[in-house]
Amino acid sequence: MKIVLLTIVTLISYLSFAQNMSVEYDVKYNDSSYKNLLILSDSTSIWKDIPNETPNNTESVSLTLLKNFPEQTIYLSDVLFNKMFYVKDSLHCMKWSLTQDTKTILGHKCNSAITTFRGRKYVAFFSADYPYSNGPWKFGGLTGLILEVHSDDYAYQFTASKINENLNEKIDASIQKKHKFYSWSDFTTKFISTVNNAVKMIKTNSDNETNGYLKIDAPEIIYPKAQQGTGLEY
Repeated sequence: MKIVLLTIVTLISYLSFAQNMSVEYDVKYNDSSYKNLLILSDSTSIWKDIPNETPNNTESVSLTLLKNFPEQTIYLSDVLFNKMFYVKDSLHCMKWSLTQDTKTILGHKCNSAITTFRGRKYVAFFSADYPYSNGPWKFGGLTGLILEVHSDDYAYQFTASKINENLNEKIDASIQKKHKFYSWSDFTTKFISTVNNAVKMIKTNSDNETNGYLKIDAPEIIYPKAQQGTGLEY
């Protein structure tokens, strides 16, 4: 496979897309399946769960993820061990390399790019038919909308299943004003301490003669000992 290095400036023009649009994605996290919705406008987008559309799992992957393009910032909420976290992250900090692979998704010709993002390798297919430098979850930064992206082991997959080019729904950006947010650096520290505390709690409440392992399922590898192999022993 021939690889062409790509440098992308993410602030491309959205002026021709005054009307909001939405894309539904089928999402797979290992053995769990979800439905998520991406709503896009000229300066913001929001990624959220579709209620009652998680056939194999009743839990949400991520409650809300708001991208603010003028600020080049992501605001998101997520849950770890039933505790809510609000996190502020950099917008589209992954670096892409173009490949020569192509694919047609929902009738749109897509080009391919690859990246390594926080411990995992991903392959994305994006379409210039929609000149949004955006995509599902935290993905974006290409010269078109990402309609499919998956990790190289296919454990994590995001695939567009429906596109609405004329959406009247407005984007609710209130999350960034309602909460106090951890920086990404502070969140990674909090993530590790929360997992360690959970292991301590399990050890305290379990039979000392019984051993087990705790493994965290998440696309970003923040705590390798808890997310790779068998996980943390308790």
